[in-house]
Amino acid sequence: MNIPESKLIRRFRWSCSLLATGLAVALCTGCVTNGRRVLLREYGPSIPVVADGALKGSTVYLKGFTCAPDLIALELQTKPEEPASFKYLELTREQDKTWEKEMKALQKETKEESWKKIGNMRNGFGMVMSHVWALNDPATWMAEGIKFDLEAQGAKVVDATQAGDADISVSGTIQLCREDMYFTVNASLAVDLDVQPRKGQARRRQIHTRGATAAMLASEGEYFHALRDARQKFSILAIYEISQAVKPDPVKQSSAK
Repeated sequence: MNIPESKLIRRFRWSCSLLATGLAVALCTGCVTNGRRVLLREYGPSIPVVADGALKGSTVYLKGFTCAPDLIALELQTKPEEPASFKYLELTREQDKTWEKEMKALQKETKEESWKKIGNMRNGFGMVMSHVWALNDPATWMAEGIKFDLEAQGAKVVDATQAGDADISVSGTIQLCREDMYFTVNASLAVDLDVQPRKGQARRRQIHTRGATAAMLASEGEYFHALRDARQKFSILAIYEISQAVKPDPVKQSSAK
């Protein structure tokens, strides 16, 4: 029986596609069974300076952040927030080298009891095969990042020893810090931010952001960059909340006149 050449070509392409898919599934299954252990660390500011300079000269008491007992369980119904004109800021080459060196050192020095589970790795069929772990405390990383970003805005960041001189205090609870890999690395953050000015009403709201990157190698770096993407968006929105809290109340100003 003679089969037309066009039909043979189609069958050949279909067979190649099926083979490639099977190979991708097999490779993905193999690489996800070992889990990932990721260092969360910042080395400098990572968001743009706000044009109005509302925080310049302000003193901020950074009380710090805490973590919910389970950082991956929360299922949010709200959509993640996306700051206008957001552009992700990569680590510099030197920062990336430092990060990798410090991460490898911690991978050798620490044990699973001290890690925090922050996500899942899935095979090509979507089944959870292993987990993603933070080698260090996400709350420390969050405080580290917001401190760099506040200082870049011109604020002076102080600890508890100088809290009495602060114009505003900032704290928060990380309710969600989750990554999930299924061809794409997706990261979600949800933080209850508390802002208390020395004078005026406290502000509290939950900031929910999301980051993502293609899972080309399913490497630790890809997981870190997806989570940094979400953290940078959080920082932009948190800085806005803090700057609004330190601005003088126009109603009180006009009544004082």
